[in-house]
Amino acid sequence: MKTNKLFLVAAIACATVFTSCSNEDNPNPQPANKVIGFENATLNANGFWIGEATGNSYSYDDDWGGTTTTYTDNVYQEAGVTFPVSYSVYSSEWGTSDYWSGFAISNRKETTFDPLTLTPDQYNNVTGKANSGNNFCVITTYGEKIDLGEGKDIKSLYYTNSAYTVNSILNGDNYAGAKFGADDWFKCTLTAETIGGETKTIDIMLAEGTSYVNKWTKLDLSSFGRIKSLSFGFTGSRSNEYGVLTPAYICIDDVEIQ
Repeated sequence: MKTNKLFLVAAIACATVFTSCSNEDNPNPQPANKVIGFENATLNANGFWIGEATGNSYSYDDDWGGTTTTYTDNVYQEAGVTFPVSYSVYSSEWGTSDYWSGFAISNRKETTFDPLTLTPDQYNNVTGKANSGNNFCVITTYGEKIDLGEGKDIKSLYYTNSAYTVNSILNGDNYAGAKFGADDWFKCTLTAETIGGETKTIDIMLAEGTSYVNKWTKLDLSSFGRIKSLSFGFTGSRSNEYGVLTPAYICIDDVEIQ
């Protein structure tokens, strides 16, 4: 009985297709990317999270009889990445107030800012929504950094302006002065520390003259490579010897890592 050559060739081709994608042929597959969307945070009744008065802390007194206590253990964690928040409470004979720096989480839908309602308006962004899902991250830092542990590849993130920042750009305020003119600008610089100890930077121009970022915008960060930390710094035309006077805020969402 003669062998059907066409049948034999087809069988060999079929076998090749089914074996070519085995783990033996691809022993080091690339891990799937993860997107950090801040959806796991527990927010308060006003739609934001800035930490709590728990854990390790330090305190100091001022010259007017007030005491500031800062709680240092507050973090949001997702996909092995840590976003720290420094939460502080100021107490005096006139009452108490709180404030924060670092990486807050918000789901607020409002797009405007009123200085008389700094809280909760400082947790609004100009789009009135997250890039996806419900939550987004609000950043204003005094040295806090995103901690990526022993190192991760950060591929991209989405960013937009805080309503607080845009109010200052369009209307001016008591700190930055009059509204922006044609020569004014405001910028955020992202600084990455690589696993090799190098630093790399990427600039985001948040406003130039009367133009400003008013939508969620994707930022490619693949040039950073594998990094250990990511920090955010702010500069602008409205500055003095202590730093930038324009409200130093940015909002981010959907941080893609590998």
